[in-house]
Amino acid sequence: MRTESRGLGEAIRAARIRRGLTQEALAELLDITPIHLKNMESSRRNPSVPLLFQMMELLDFSVDELVFPDRSVGVIHTHGLSEAETEALSRLAEVMRRER
Repeated sequence: MRTESRGLGEAIRAARIRRGLTQEALAELLDITPIHLKNMESSRRNPSVPLLFQMMELLDFSVDELVFPDRSVGVIHTHGLSEAETEALSRLAEVMRRER
């Protein structure tokens, strides 16, 4: 369990840095104290579910990235798309992965 929470804290920190935010700036956006955020990033505390969803939206990262941080391929749901649309989406995702 400790490893999982450490992964969560590291994922939050990495996403914050990718967005170019300081702990203070993100804490202000989330309406929490910088100490609270620091404790989450260092895995001393876990965010509440609503706070986690707010962070995911602000930092543009997904549940998959949190639950499976080592997974290099995300999940794309194509239910309701035609075969041609699904193929086009797959090609676009591949191009975007290469550019990362």
